[in-house]
Amino acid sequence: MTIMTKNLIILLLDTVRASDVMRNASLKTLGGIARNGTCYTHAIAPGTWTAPTHASLFTDRRVSAISQVSRNFLSNGTYKIDPWMVKTKFLGQDAETMAQKLSAYGYESTLLSNNPFVTSFTNLAMGFNSVHDVWKDSNVKYNKSLANKLSVILNNGANARAAMINFGYYITRILPKFAMDPLYLHLRQKLNEGVSRADGTHRLDRGARSTNRLLNNYLTYKYNYKPQFIFINYMEAHENYPVGRKNVVQDKWLYLSGIEQMDGYAMNTLHKGYLKRLEYLDGEVGSTIGILKKRGLLEDATVMITSDHGQSFGEHGMLYHSLPPYEGISRVPLLAANFKDGKMVRMKDTVDTPVSVSTLHESVLDLASGRFDYLDGNLRKSRYVVSEHTGISEGWDEKLLRMLAPRSKSAAGILRVKRQHNAKVTAVYKGELKLMHYFGRKKDKLYDVGRDPEESTNIIDKNRGIAMAMAGSIAN
Repeated sequence: MTIMTKNLIILLLDTVRASDVMRNASLKTLGGIARNGTCYTHAIAPGTWTAPTHASLFTDRRVSAISQVSRNFLSNGTYKIDPWMVKTKFLGQDAETMAQKLSAYGYESTLLSNNPFVTSFTNLAMGFNSVHDVWKDSNVKYNKSLANKLSVILNNGANARAAMINFGYYITRILPKFAMDPLYLHLRQKLNEGVSRADGTHRLDRGARSTNRLLNNYLTYKYNYKPQFIFINYMEAHENYPVGRKNVVQDKWLYLSGIEQMDGYAMNTLHKGYLKRLEYLDGEVGSTIGILKKRGLLEDATVMITSDHGQSFGEHGMLYHSLPPYEGISRVPLLAANFKDGKMVRMKDTVDTPVSVSTLHESVLDLASGRFDYLDGNLRKSRYVVSEHTGISEGWDEKLLRMLAPRSKSAAGILRVKRQHNAKVTAVYKGELKLMHYFGRKKDKLYDVGRDPEESTNIIDKNRGIAMAMAGSIAN
């Protein structure tokens, strides 16, 4: 087997949708790569939240084929998803990952993660030689030392959340029913605000600066001159957002349940905070590339930039992600830049056909094996490309909501809408056509997203045959 020297870098910008990257003049780094490298304008995330897409990318399997990320996280007993509490596994121990395969080509694999779901605890770091959990520094509630102390106090952590929920519920039984709803809403909002303050989720920086410092230290003191596979997850684009003193609620379930109005002011305010974060992240990605160049990693390298899912701000009544794969959630940026002698090779290539982010798995192996020397339009072409929503990720409070529902209309409303969105929806792409398949719960919809990117006109009545063929591809 030929041992290669090309360095392979994947920069995954968590929660970034394509529409806010393309033709965004304020994003100097990403814009430069899009113009001079290879830009995939129709890149599709395989899943609708972190764990499914990373699992799909790392194993080259559809989300629905990976039981650990497609199971029902809302059902009773699966609400404990917090990694430091129960260390939820998103891949089985027998999974064969991209990083493991690259080791056969002599690659040293390094993961720098700002996302607590992308870590050794969850098995999403399987195969990486070194794992840097940047999120431990940026998220107070995930601090391992604090977690260990809480685990001792609260029965090893596994039953901690259940115990707290039960205790809270029995306390509320002494209150009159009329007082429950305002109390629940008040405590829910206070809890969200407290967690956000503790974790710093309203800060502009969500760990990118620390990531660059760690990357520079790693390449300065531990770089062994083997070919490198470096995977970085950045969290700047993830909610909550820096909106200053504006009084805007950032709890998506309050909006989706109708408790808060999803009006233009709130959505525009959140979107502006998101764009502010994107501009900041763009600068930090530029710094990342500068560090890679300074430390010699770009003498022969391919840098790939993408996302695990997008983000919705009111389109189709959706907010954020882990929801049905409308364009704001399913379509993500995908850029590739090839470097020789520290300089970007000008490809100026645009690929308009649908491609799945998970096809990077095979492309990375092709680059590692020497089958291709650079990444252009050589991503695996599939007749159909899918984005799968197999259910919501936010199931931790299901038990509490179920207990409170008879006594709180707000809790009942949130539980109802969580159950509504905790159902399979698969988007199937064929060229510019996109089918939203609901598995018989309601009628499928077909859109021409080339002419109708807002998905406002359902054209399925005039295209039944092709819609049936697209739906049939889901089982293949």
